[in-house]
Amino acid sequence: MTSDSTTLTVVDIPEHCGNAPRKLVIRDFFVAFYSHAVDDVVGMLKDDVRWEVVGSKVLSGTAEVREWLLAAPGAVELKLHTVITHGTDCGADGTAIYADSSSTGFNHIILFAGHAKTAKIKEIRSYIIEQ
Repeated sequence: MTSDSTTLTVVDIPEHCGNAPRKLVIRDFFVAFYSHAVDDVVGMLKDDVRWEVVGSKVLSGTAEVREWLLAAPGAVELKLHTVITHGTDCGADGTAIYADSSSTGFNHIILFAGHAKTAKIKEIRSYIIEQ
């Protein structure tokens, strides 16, 4: 399976993303996620990743994540309000707007498998609210 990424306008990214290398990784991950670049997203995940969309579903492993992402629409506009990192724990919040003019507010908590810049994501908890 391949991904068909959509054209995504990134309206706002927090200043100083360059202060911590992991902030750039998080930014790139969410640009890939919201532009529907499924292969790029899956490539950043551990094979046994656990992704909980709070109140909706729990995905286990990259195959389930890939299936979920392929069924989801890509956004056309992304605003990242905040990217926070502390060691292997990270978070980001913002807003995504879709082609049908619907939008979601989100907060994603990400846990990396290690401290290295190349460490993969082992767990994500997503809070997604339709606006």
